[in-house]
Amino acid sequence: MIDLVRPALCITGAGNLEFGRSLAAVAGFIVREVAELRALGEFPECATVRVDVAADSRRLDIRIDGLSPDQDPDRVATLAALRAVFEIGSQANLVDVTTAAAPLFTHRILAVGRDGVPYAGLIGAGVGDLHPVVTGQR
Repeated sequence: MIDLVRPALCITGAGNLEFGRSLAAVAGFIVREVAELRALGEFPECATVRVDVAADSRRLDIRIDGLSPDQDPDRVATLAALRAVFEIGSQANLVDVTTAAAPLFTHRILAVGRDGVPYAGLIGAGVGDLHPVVTGQR
């Protein structure tokens, strides 16, 4: 498997070129995209998303409120919301699949119940197609 990985391949989306290294811009992008999905009926109506940029690291702290283990005991809506937010953020990330360079940012997404306690989460860098790195992109 290692022989198949070339150093110039990254998981990235077109959003990476648009936002560059501005995590604040990525945070705004995520919130806007979630609003669009909600308007289309493709994101839980009761869920809200807040994105904070961790000042001391390359991390987006993303909180999903409005869902709970009581209303979503099988976690179908929760996992759909976690995946949707992760995929949206991945569009703006740049992840070297060889791990020779750190990702532009890491998502830390927590679903928080009505009691204020996280009950589900997803931590990672990106998911998507592999693309060659454009010179000067890194």
